[in-house]
Amino acid sequence: MLNAGFVAALALGMFALIVWGVRTLPAERWQMLAAVPIAKSVDGSWRGLNLTFYGFFSATGTAFGFAIMWLLLGSVGIPVVVSIALVLLILLVCVPASRMIAGLVENKRNTFTVAGAAFVATIVLPLLVLALQPLAAHVLHCEIPVLPTFAAAAIAYVLAESIGRLACLSFGCCYGMPLRDANPTIARLFQKHNLVIHGATKKAAYASGLDGEPLIPVQAVTSAVFAVSGIAGVALFLTRQFRLAALVPLIASWGWRTGSEWLRADHRGASRFSAYQVMAIVSVIYLSIVLLLMPAALPVVPDLAAAFAQVFSAPAILALQIFWVALFWYYGRSRVTASTLSFHVVADRI
Repeated sequence: MLNAGFVAALALGMFALIVWGVRTLPAERWQMLAAVPIAKSVDGSWRGLNLTFYGFFSATGTAFGFAIMWLLLGSVGIPVVVSIALVLLILLVCVPASRMIAGLVENKRNTFTVAGAAFVATIVLPLLVLALQPLAAHVLHCEIPVLPTFAAAAIAYVLAESIGRLACLSFGCCYGMPLRDANPTIARLFQKHNLVIHGATKKAAYASGLDGEPLIPVQAVTSAVFAVSGIAGVALFLTRQFRLAALVPLIASWGWRTGSEWLRADHRGASRFSAYQVMAIVSVIYLSIVLLLMPAALPVVPDLAAAFAQVFSAPAILALQIFWVALFWYYGRSRVTASTLSFHVVADRI
């Protein structure tokens, strides 16, 4: 009963959040979360640092993914300290990679790529899990079940990016091509359910002049595909089908990424077949082979009740808060927009 209730609550919450995000976040007012004055100008105004909803949803999605990962790992008996160590190692590798790969592929220093970071995580995750095994055995006297760990990581990734795509709706990045330029069949498919981004500071506007233009809703579809595959993965995980629980999210997410690249209008490199599509195909092949060759999991039954006690402990909650603040500070400071602030006294309220 607990497992079914958890999956149902997760599905309902993700559905409600995505529907709200798709309807709300493309509006102009949902790009900037706050502007912080950092330097005063000679005319008395202040130069502001813009903090974005892109950073808010990126940090929130990542922290949520970590919580799901810790919950699933805790349900199969992996201590939360091992989960935190694995997350730290992933962050140390993938966060810098998100900017580095974007710079190499798109020739832009002030942008990020989740696809690039996920590709790096795909390559290094098997090595990280293997590296943690002897440490966990000697220090904590516990064994890391490799297949459930991979499944939990795959599920966490797609659910985190499902929420993270709301960041793209807010900032106007990762946008689809205009309906007027799309294949007629695809254009008809999205004639009533397109996406219109508003605001001159949205990326779709300043990079491609698509402010107010009906677009293929790539971000929205991506968010939905990732959410469905992640929820399916959770259900499979809780029924001990760990191999499928890993394969379903991975194939769905990387497969959709391969195809969706042809529906996008933002710059994805010079070639028609983008570097991100190559990464997606390599990831599917590589991880499918790894997972199919991986030995079956130990006879373990996921116990969500025990996992909740771990995840809602003080150390786990504190770690999530630290991760959220650090990620928001990294992703939320806008490097491509600026603001001018002024302050005054409201005389009739003195």
